[in-house]
Amino acid sequence: MPETLTTRAAILREIGKPLTIETLTLPELKPGQALVKMKLAGVCHSQRIEASGGRGPDRFLPHLMGHEGVGEVLAVGSENSKVAVGDQVVLSWLRGSGVDGGGVHYTIGDEVVNAGPIATFCDTPIVSEVCITKIDSSVEAAAAVLAGCALPTGAGTVWNAAPAQKDGSVCIIGAGGVGLAALSGAVQAGWGTIVGVDVKPMRLDRAKEIGATHVIDASREDVAEAAKKITDGSGFDLVLECAGTQKTMESAIPLAGRRGTVVIVGNLAKGKKIQVDPFDLIAGRTLRGSWGGWINPDQDIERFVRMSVEGELPYQPLLGKRFSLDRVNEALDALLGDEPGRPLIEF
Repeated sequence: MPETLTTRAAILREIGKPLTIETLTLPELKPGQALVKMKLAGVCHSQRIEASGGRGPDRFLPHLMGHEGVGEVLAVGSENSKVAVGDQVVLSWLRGSGVDGGGVHYTIGDEVVNAGPIATFCDTPIVSEVCITKIDSSVEAAAAVLAGCALPTGAGTVWNAAPAQKDGSVCIIGAGGVGLAALSGAVQAGWGTIVGVDVKPMRLDRAKEIGATHVIDASREDVAEAAKKITDGSGFDLVLECAGTQKTMESAIPLAGRRGTVVIVGNLAKGKKIQVDPFDLIAGRTLRGSWGGWINPDQDIERFVRMSVEGELPYQPLLGKRFSLDRVNEALDALLGDEPGRPLIEF
């Protein structure tokens, strides 16, 4: 371990309250763990749901947060074969090979502050190697930061849900961080008609910048009617729901054609449910969910980074405003704002 045995982190102490920035003492590294100096962390709607109580009662309070980022390895525990000191790494909630070092117990005096195998809203978190992927040290951090969540969940889902069709159509509901990543993946895959749906004009403008052939402003247009015009009434071959609301999930299903596929990517708070008309499924549609785009982290995270660097998946349009760790609550609020792209914590 380096001489510095403390770190600053954002801590969730009470559901529905702002995160607090505090200095914690680092424990000794366990087998399979690594100490990582963060460079950038992505801010996801999952964290906002968690902090607001959308996951239900939280028995791990107080605890650290964050599940996507890029940094440099400062130290490694025993039994760690994936990374070495000095490596640049992507951190992801998607687990690959290696040792799972389990949860981490930081301390503030006599108080224990919990963390899972990954936390990224922290200057120097301890992370299990199953959540770590080594990448080339020359890669700019901004080109790698979304490879741990937004790109797999967005672009990965598009690639793995259905084969791309040059004369086919895909509709992506929600143009936030994951939705824009999905649009980028659809462009790269070669779908002929790519439609972005949102209620915020700035996000729709960004969708067009990325390559959407059509956009629908759901605050002004009837989405179902607009979709009929775009598809000549046949419906979409693939629909991704990335907005994470009950209304958009329910409305996504009939937008697909009779043999189309609908994938629910967005999150709802625990206990909320959606209603499905059985006829929409009897008609031949497939409805499924996505777990991080069904990717293989050991193979695909580095692939996302390479494609970002080489311009196959342009990453700059996917990035939102940057915030310091001290402004983490502003970053969480930015998820609900008008500006496009995924907010980032810059260390």
